[in-house]
Amino acid sequence: MRRLPVFGAALLLISACGSDDGAGRMTTAGISMNERTWIDSSRNIPRTPTRSLRVMFWDPGRAERLPLLILAHGFGGLPEKFDAFARTVAAAGYYVASPAFPLTNQNAPGGHQQGLSDYLNQPGDVSFVLTQILAANADRADPLFARIDPERVALLGHSLGGLTALAATRKNCCRDERIDAVVAVAPLVSLFLTQFGSDPIATGPPTLLLHGQQDLQVAFQSSVELYDTIAPPKAFVGLPGTGHSELLESQDQPPIASRETAQAATIAFLDAVFKRRSETLTSTLDSLATGGNLVESDF
Repeated sequence: MRRLPVFGAALLLISACGSDDGAGRMTTAGISMNERTWIDSSRNIPRTPTRSLRVMFWDPGRAERLPLLILAHGFGGLPEKFDAFARTVAAAGYYVASPAFPLTNQNAPGGHQQGLSDYLNQPGDVSFVLTQILAANADRADPLFARIDPERVALLGHSLGGLTALAATRKNCCRDERIDAVVAVAPLVSLFLTQFGSDPIATGPPTLLLHGQQDLQVAFQSSVELYDTIAPPKAFVGLPGTGHSELLESQDQPPIASRETAQAATIAFLDAVFKRRSETLTSTLDSLATGGNLVESDF
């Protein structure tokens, strides 16, 4: 395992792949957004016998089959809160999609505060949405036709969505073998992960963990312990001066340091898994460590 030291307090801002406006700033021009709603009535869940899943898409508009990244929001989250982050990842050559989970999204009927227990059904939501996306991708009459490479699928989950992502990739009850890589951002594990079964979680796809060191909602140490539990290939970035959500949900332009770091780490990780650019991941992690982040890698 490679353990990198922490140097200084400043974060190094790293530009992710994408277009440049001539002044060294990232641009996401050309990224289009659209949304669809799919209804799942196949699981007979008591509170939601029909589960309505609104899915937002960020389309880079490239005439080629691209890797797919699905974003799973946290408790009280929304796909829209990922917008700036998603646009940057899309600009790096990824088709990005994000569902609004029926009972835990910010606009859930009756309030998301009443829907926490529905997290048990969210790995199934991810699999359902992935099935719908891949079916559209195979349908010549669909605008999604031949836009996505079904052999290159990643899942990023934040907080409660991070729990969802871990269950969908590491628990026998919910494991979706079509998911080839996972990014877990401040995942809510604690006692919740055991609700998906007592089987170990060591085995799974390549995994990147991101967590703010000043997170007051989900303990930073929980991701440190999670990292030690899972098998490689894996990488970990602990962001100093960073709380629970701003590394994904900040919409500031130019991006704040924590979102810039999260974008750079995520894109480098996905490029290593899907585009065989392992040297880019190594150099990115080295730069992030030099810039003040806690970085570990066994990739």
